Amino acid sequence: MLNLSNIKMALRNARKNSALSFAKLFGISISFAVILFAAGYVYYETSFDKFVPDKDKIFRIYMKGNLNGDEADYAVTSAAMAETVVHDIPEVTEATRLRPDRNADIHYHDEIIKGGPLLFADPNFFSFFHLPVKKASSNLFGSKNDIAISESLAIKLFGNADAALDKVVKLMDEDCVITGVFKDFPKNFHLQYQVVQSIEKSQPEKQDLGSQSYYTYIKTNTANPDVDKLSFQLTKTVYTHSMPEIDGDKAKTWDDMKANDSLYLFYLVEPLTAIHFSNHKFDPAVTASKTYVYGAIILALLVLLISSINFTNLTIANLSTRLKEIGIRKTTGAFSGQIASQFLYESLIFWTIGFFLAILLYEVGGKPLAHYLNLSVEISPILLIKIFLLTFLALLLFNMLTNILPIYYVSKRKVLNLLKDEKNSHHRFTVKNSFVFLQFALSALIILSSIIVQKQISYMVNKNRGYDGNNVLMFNLYGMKDANRKSFINDLKTYAAIKDVTTSDVNFGKDDPGMTSAYFETQNEDNFVHTSAMQVDDEFLKTFGLKMNQGRFFDTNHPTDDKAVILNQTAANEYRKKGSLIGKELLMNNSRFRIIGIISDFNYRSLYHKIQPLIMLRTENNGHIFVKYRTNELSDVIAILQKQWKKYNISQPLQYEFHNAVLASQYGRDQQAKKLLLILSILSIAIAAVGLYAISLFTIISKTKEIGIRKVNGANISEVMTLLNKDFAKWVAIAFIVATPIAWYVMNLWLENFAYRTGLSWWIFALAGILSFAIALLTVSWQSYKAATRNPIDALRYE
Repeated sequence: MLNLSNIKMALRNARKNSALSFAKLFGISISFAVILFAAGYVYYETSFDKFVPDKDKIFRIYMKGNLNGDEADYAVTSAAMAETVVHDIPEVTEATRLRPDRNADIHYHDEIIKGGPLLFADPNFFSFFHLPVKKASSNLFGSKNDIAISESLAIKLFGNADAALDKVVKLMDEDCVITGVFKDFPKNFHLQYQVVQSIEKSQPEKQDLGSQSYYTYIKTNTANPDVDKLSFQLTKTVYTHSMPEIDGDKAKTWDDMKANDSLYLFYLVEPLTAIHFSNHKFDPAVTASKTYVYGAIILALLVLLISSINFTNLTIANLSTRLKEIGIRKTTGAFSGQIASQFLYESLIFWTIGFFLAILLYEVGGKPLAHYLNLSVEISPILLIKIFLLTFLALLLFNMLTNILPIYYVSKRKVLNLLKDEKNSHHRFTVKNSFVFLQFALSALIILSSIIVQKQISYMVNKNRGYDGNNVLMFNLYGMKDANRKSFINDLKTYAAIKDVTTSDVNFGKDDPGMTSAYFETQNEDNFVHTSAMQVDDEFLKTFGLKMNQGRFFDTNHPTDDKAVILNQTAANEYRKKGSLIGKELLMNNSRFRIIGIISDFNYRSLYHKIQPLIMLRTENNGHIFVKYRTNELSDVIAILQKQWKKYNISQPLQYEFHNAVLASQYGRDQQAKKLLLILSILSIAIAAVGLYAISLFTIISKTKEIGIRKVNGANISEVMTLLNKDFAKWVAIAFIVATPIAWYVMNLWLENFAYRTGLSWWIFALAGILSFAIALLTVSWQSYKAATRNPIDALRYE
């Protein structure tokens, strides 16, 4: 039962020691708010695709193996895979295929609505994932030009979902019929599209098992089947149909198959609920990194631990001023249990107030913080209440644990010692300093991690990628007829503000090039290289400042260049055993191409990946446009584009991006980590500093008489400040020394995610050490200086 006298006494003590009370509430409210935010984020990230009723029966097929000595891990499969596995594998009852395409702007009369990326899908797509369709014709995808749009898109275009059905709209200059309106996909679904078109439009019938550009999902007849068995059956099926000479029926088990050196690619399955945390190449899914989810949990717990250490240390410091009060209560008959319950009440009041302050902080700052970090923390009100209750119950238990040490500290003291106010300074200061050490060790760990993450992100954004992407503006014109696009590009080149214009079939810097198989001279396994491929025009080399190592680049004066290719140096190295490459031929897609040049390697993908083989082909009329403009001429260039937009009556809106900004966006998750670590560094140091301030205040109070005597005996200000600061400085320094190797080890593990990484320079640790030491010293020096400059007579009178 609640004891009102204990509550009144707790509130009175809190008001009496306002500095200590503020330090406690500041620490626990901030740490609880961080816990609530992390709980919401972790729940959202781990909830992906769990709403699908038969989620345990649905799997996605992906490829994994070794190509050209590099690890291959692709989410793409062939269009023929779905029908083949349903026919050949008894456990598979159903399959569906997807193929993402470029952005789809929907034209209806004079209105243009951005539909985002287009998704080609089989007719059973919606029923396969149990995605509700609000309105649909009798035959959803009866024709290849049938589309389904989201409810929100239908409302934008027609005012309501009912009005959208059977309307004819233009999509990429073609008439399409809206045969379905589906409810917007849940935000925790791994696919996010607003326009879905019949997969027949993508011509899957022209693809065999060796062509990889579709995404295949299968549904099994039982939940949680044997994944290894499924993977074995899939891989065997593919090799049996496409390359029987390699495997046929020889492999009898999954282990046999993995041990077969002639197999360089395996076809595996992953559960639907694992896709969000997958890390495949060419994956259109909304993905996240488990590293960052675990990191959010660990960092939130670290902040809570710093706050709890702070709370316990402040409680012990407060007890040192209340020893006589406790002794008198024991003398008048109070039992140790009653004394303990008083401290539990006091602690409970702080933790309860801190919890409700944390809820207020979460409600006020949670959404702005999520927006700043570009994180999704979307949880229902009912779930939020559950999280609040579970967190509060956990904190009640935590409250008990954090009070064990203070209660033990008091209960072991004899009544006579309590009445004499004996300080037992050695024990007290050992405990206090140990907690200061732990606080600053954890804070130093977060600070070091933050600095290293900042350095790695800066390194990736600023690293020389082998080409010049500065002052490049990029946009696409796929909806424009080829002849008009060519004339449009030629017009741009006539303006003085524009240095160069080039085109590519790839949104270079944003999207990865497609994959292809290329054979040197003849089509056999010894001459095979799996490589990226991109189509560019003659100006690509000049626009991006690329360099040729051998041969030449594409040239308008050489009409035969339409059947020529250029290799990057990495691809050339794969064929180097064949001798000189210039003038030799590559066989791709049943066509022959002559090698005319070797280009220097450049990073055409993010710096998570090493440079891989790349083949460049010549195509004049690509849809992605790159405009290299002169420094300080950006406003003129935008005006030029707007003018040309009107001249050519381009229906799609002018939407451009900057190449360097696009490159920086490749590291969105790492930017999130950078911002989060910076915030947590500030919070952890703030909590530790506020606690240290309160501890130093109590320390100075306990040494008031000693300071007065020293000053009377001639001690100067610096000597008094040294006396008061040296213990804190020593323990902060020890904390940093301990934190350094831990941070070095943890951040080395994180840096292994990158193919190109920064070094852990000595100055990083020196900077973090100076910051930790300076913050601690400044925190305690303010109180130390006030004590050192105080009149010694006042100090002696105080005692």
